[in-house]
Order: sequence, then C-alpha cells, then structure tokens
Amino acid sequence: MVKRAGVSVVIPNLNMGRFLPDALASIFRQAEPVHEILLVDAGSEDDSLDIMAGLAARHAQVRLLHSDQRNPSAVRNRGIEAATGDVIAFLDADDLWPADKLSRQLARLRGAPPVSVVSGFVQYFDRLDPEALAPAADSRTETLFHVHLGAAVFRRAVFDEIGLFDASLLYSEDVDLLLRIREADIPMTILRARTLYYRRHDASLMARTTPAKERDFKRVIAGSLMRRRRKGAGPLPPFETLIEPEA
Repeated sequence: MVKRAGVSVVIPNLNMGRFLPDALASIFRQAEPVHEILLVDAGSEDDSLDIMAGLAARHAQVRLLHSDQRNPSAVRNRGIEAATGDVIAFLDADDLWPADKLSRQLARLRGAPPVSVVSGFVQYFDRLDPEALAPAADSRTETLFHVHLGAAVFRRAVFDEIGLFDASLLYSEDVDLLLRIREADIPMTILRARTLYYRRHDASLMARTTPAKERDFKRVIAGSLMRRRRKGAGPLPPFETLIEPEA
C-alpha cells in the first residue's frame, strides 16, 4: 500500500448514523485538511449505511469500509490497515473535534523535541450547539485529561512498531494501546488544550454498566505490569506527568 503525507481519520460506527454528519463536519472545519476519512461500519441496523453513502457521495476524502466484527478494537484495526496517511487520528461517530485540534497537534508533532503521539484534554458534554459544533451554553461540561483515542494523533510508524489494537478487548483497548506505546519508549506528549468533544448519551458503549468493563481494565493494567516486570522495570509514571507545562 502506498503511504502518503497526510492525516487518515478512522471513524468506527455501529448504529450511530444520526451523529455522523456532525462528526464529519467537525473534521471538515479544521484548518489542516485531512488526507482521507475512513468510515468503518460494523453491521449497523439503523440508517447508518444510507447516511455514510450520502457523505461519501459529497466528499471525495470519505472512504466506506465494513467490518465483520463489532468489537471496537477490530473495527479500528480495519481502518488502520486500510489507511494510507502517515498520521493516524481517530474520532468516534458520536464525538466531535474542536476547530483548532489538528492545527495544534500537527504543529507539535512537527516541532521539537520530537514526539510520535500528541494527545490533549477532553471536554465532556451532553448538549450540542449544532451551529458552533461545540458544547451548548446550557450543556453540563467537564474538561480534563483522560485516555481517549479521539483526543490524540499518532504517527503511522507507531502502529508499525507496536502493532494494532488488541481485538480481544471490548473495553480499555485505548488504555492498552497507550500503555504499550509508553512501554516501548515511544515519545508522547499531552497538550494543555481541548482536542476532543466527548458526547455523553445513553446509547454510548461506555454508558453501559457491565462486569466486562472492569474486567478488561484490570486485565490491561495487569498485562502492562507483567511486561514491565519481565523487563525488570517498575510501574509507569501517571499519564499526567506527560502534560506539557503552561506556555
């Protein structure tokens, strides 16, 4: 596969068609253009396929893909494998990017000291201003650093080095990926800026209360500790130690 300079955005989708136009609109308003947007559907039963086909017909950068598996890890892996850009970014179908996300993060990715992963802060919200594509004035919001794939951008070489997502995980695949990145001493930084708007709603996978969520998180943490012990290394410092100081 021919790789090109540019950002490939991977968007997994399962029955979130009603949110997809907002997600894509938040990408197209970026000052930095993207190379391609890979919409990967995992067998949706709503009107997602029609919505995706309409988006692809209107935007040349949009590519439609399908996954035989519904596990978010496997769906994202399908997108990464098809991506042709040298930078990989993620956005869940129900979330949005702040307007300055890519300009901030790509500037840091190209800057010094060199890094391969640039993340940022997440603003959680429950009501959207459809004109501003941002949390509404009356939305309940909270802004903090948390591990969310949509808040980060990755050099493609990161996945070439450490591999793809663990497709056996239903939850915490993002934590697992970032822990493996840090264990491999791949340089990463966290900007003091909002780089993701995370929509809270009842249909979200993360809104579900299930033993699998705690089980997968514990498995990910135990796996990281075991790998570190085999190397004779101690636990990793918290992610918050990677947050860049105030300018």
